[in-house]
Amino acid sequence: MKLINILPGLLALVYLTGCNKKINNDPDVLKPDLELSLKDAATFPIGVGVDYDPFMANGNYTNIIKAQFDNATAGYVMKHGAIVQGNGALNFNRADAFVNAVTGAGMSVHGHTLCWYQNNNGNYLRDLITVPSNPNLVTDGSFEVAGSGSAPFANWSVYNGPALISAGSGTNETYGGSRSLKAAPVTASDAWRVQIASNPMPLTIGAGYKVRFYAKAATAGGKFRLSNSGGQQFAQYSNDYPITTSWAPYEWTFTTNEASKQILFDMGASPNTYYVDSVSVTLAAQTNFSELQLRVDTTLKNFITSMVTRYKDRVHAWDVINEPFDDNGVVRSGTSVSDAFYWGDYLGDRDGSKKLLTNGDSMIAKAFRYARAADPTAKLFLNDYAHETNNVKMDSLIALITRLKAKGVPIDGVGLQFHMTYLVSNTAIDNALMKMAKLGLLVKITELDISVNLGDQQNPQTANFVLSPTMLPQQAAKYRYVAESYLRNVPEAQRAGITIWGVGDADSWLRNRTPYHTKDYPLLWDDNYNRKEAFNEFLTGLQLK
Repeated sequence: MKLINILPGLLALVYLTGCNKKINNDPDVLKPDLELSLKDAATFPIGVGVDYDPFMANGNYTNIIKAQFDNATAGYVMKHGAIVQGNGALNFNRADAFVNAVTGAGMSVHGHTLCWYQNNNGNYLRDLITVPSNPNLVTDGSFEVAGSGSAPFANWSVYNGPALISAGSGTNETYGGSRSLKAAPVTASDAWRVQIASNPMPLTIGAGYKVRFYAKAATAGGKFRLSNSGGQQFAQYSNDYPITTSWAPYEWTFTTNEASKQILFDMGASPNTYYVDSVSVTLAAQTNFSELQLRVDTTLKNFITSMVTRYKDRVHAWDVINEPFDDNGVVRSGTSVSDAFYWGDYLGDRDGSKKLLTNGDSMIAKAFRYARAADPTAKLFLNDYAHETNNVKMDSLIALITRLKAKGVPIDGVGLQFHMTYLVSNTAIDNALMKMAKLGLLVKITELDISVNLGDQQNPQTANFVLSPTMLPQQAAKYRYVAESYLRNVPEAQRAGITIWGVGDADSWLRNRTPYHTKDYPLLWDDNYNRKEAFNEFLTGLQLK
């Protein structure tokens, strides 16, 4: 499905044909066996995409669903964004109510969906992968700001040996910028006898901090140490650093025992001329990408395991992965905004240089294995759209499933959404179903609707769409052809069913496409829940012998 949280309330409902079995006696639409319900006419499961609010209202919408369909797929309430709260907790209230209502009516639930790039709690997931800033706590670590009077630096205090400490300048004495710290002890003595200290900086007791600086000496054999102090009794000391005659980086990591510290360079032990530049103090333990991957993996595993385990006695089929491919046949990648989150950017395959690859096998395999571990008997599907019209995407799907099967990934079926227009060729429909059937998996049409408004939703002219007299008959013929093609091209043992993505035209997700796609008539019932010609033709197609 391409959109999401579909349709709040119902329009005024005029009458229901699905329950009272009223038949349109117009000879143009009258077909044999029209007294049958869809589920009674079919030899395989017939499902429907369901919006929570109208279904729970128990009106005509609900009655049609109960009378016509074997199973229901929730449009939104079983998705990550509906379940996962801002703090990561899981709220199953609406999902529980939906599953209870559907199964209580003698129908089954097709779980939708465990991993998708849309309809996530995006804020929670973005918080999960946000790396806290790690600022340099040292003020003027490059010694650029001169002090007042005889003080060489504004933000550093010379405690001992003031005559021996000055500002370095020129390209030979600086690592970056125009100034550096220059210290020139002339005799060997205690390290602290030539000493300069940073301004105090706030720290968190027990946290690790890393001091990093660049240094060089005028002659070989030089050395100095670092220390810190917030109170004499709590000072900490580094080992001596042998300083080379070329600029080089040096680091000292310490766990602080005080809430405020100064960093001191103790440079009096070995006579030489020393230059120091680019001093920084940062938190030592920074989150790396591997940690972010682990966080994302853990939260995905928790969501899948929690969902499948909770409903394992009532939900026996799941769309584990939904819409993994972009329209170019590459696994989706992108920037997380709103409810979008691209799981493959963190869990996808990478090469030796850590570059993200385009196949996505690792992420997809993880999701299927987590679902199988939670319920060994559930049927697990990979669901996607446009394979009947996009050969590149179809080829990518076939290649992916072939690889997954070779790796022993527990995938049971493939879902073809079949969001199509009434002008899609019959050959394209046949080819999609035949190619999927050849994979040997269960084949399910998961979100069938047939649009008659072909306009781009970004085009204002789409809002001016006018239904012509030939469109609905052509749509009806296409519904019939889909049913017949499914029966002809998918072996009986592989038929997992057909799901219609909505009840009446007014309920369709296509009516919610923004900003210019409010006029479409893609389903089997009209806005007032009268059966359309599409219903009759689809019903007839289901009875193909």
